Amino acid sequence: MRKTASLAVVVAALSACGNTSTTAPADTASGMQAAVEQAEGDAQAAGAASTGDAPLKPGQTIQGSIEADVGNGTQSFRSLATKVADDIGAQVEGKLDTGKGQRAIDDANRKLEKLGVESRVGADDVREMVEGMAGKTFHDASVMQVDIIKSLQVSLKGTASDGAQVDLAMTFDDKSLALTSSNFSYRPKANAMFDFYEAKDKEGFAVTVERFERNADGTYAIAGSFTAKDVPASAMAKKLPSASLPAASGRFDYASLPLKQMPKFGK
Repeated sequence: MRKTASLAVVVAALSACGNTSTTAPADTASGMQAAVEQAEGDAQAAGAASTGDAPLKPGQTIQGSIEADVGNGTQSFRSLATKVADDIGAQVEGKLDTGKGQRAIDDANRKLEKLGVESRVGADDVREMVEGMAGKTFHDASVMQVDIIKSLQVSLKGTASDGAQVDLAMTFDDKSLALTSSNFSYRPKANAMFDFYEAKDKEGFAVTVERFERNADGTYAIAGSFTAKDVPASAMAKKLPSASLPAASGRFDYASLPLKQMPKFGK
């Protein structure tokens, strides 16, 4: 997983494909999706992600937004859909053998070493990953069908202009569309993996869903609001300014969330 995350950062550094973290996670393996999400902070720090009200990069469109107050006044946390360039392979190939390409790979390997991962990445690893990304569209926000527990899992990930991120997750019964659980997290710095605040369902956190419905094209629309009080920091947080976030509140509105299927076990 960490090796794939490092590969995502190399690709972001060498290409003009936009925010490969958008989520990165598409039709390529779902593991790559999760890995690229893990690398989102590094990719953004490398200049790969458009945040907040920043101009969109080629291939990017706005899916929707979460208007939230997490202690700094109301901010817009924007979710993007990013289509990776069809010629991403050629873009990356042209830079792999340059000094920039080698530096990007060296940086990725230093991060792996720092994390205690023995395996290393090389040019061929980058080429293999890029082959599976070309022309794909990655989404910051989506709905996942999980047949084994008969649920729809909504994931809304948004980024503000200062790089801060919020993540609102909700689970619904796939037949009645009734909300069954929810949680919220706020990460002041995108590249700080463990430094975030998290509010869980029934622990001072509440979501009001005003609309959750399936569109004619198979996508989903959702809108509503949320409130949270005394949001605790992650148990592994080290650099957050306080042990808890006094309050958080906001609204969300998405007109067309793509539906994805949870891969079957053994496939």
